[in-house]
Amino acid sequence: MLKVNLSGGFHNSSPINLQIKNDELSIGQYKRLSNHMCGINGCVCGWRGYDIEGISKSDFDEMVMNASYKSSMKGA
Repeated sequence: MLKVNLSGGFHNSSPINLQIKNDELSIGQYKRLSNHMCGINGCVCGWRGYDIEGISKSDFDEMVMNASYKSSMKGA
């Protein structure tokens, strides 16, 4: 299990901890993270400028993109 901590970002969000299994974010983790990092309907900040510990930013960004895709497909 991978432990990741994110903080800051465009809206200066407080830190949030995630425990990632099998190198992927669950849809629930993605939604929780989305609401925490922004939560503003219609905002296009894209969570810019957040700090991350426990994983490389590029690897985490890929996990976020995959979870976002799965989330959008589930709603389709």
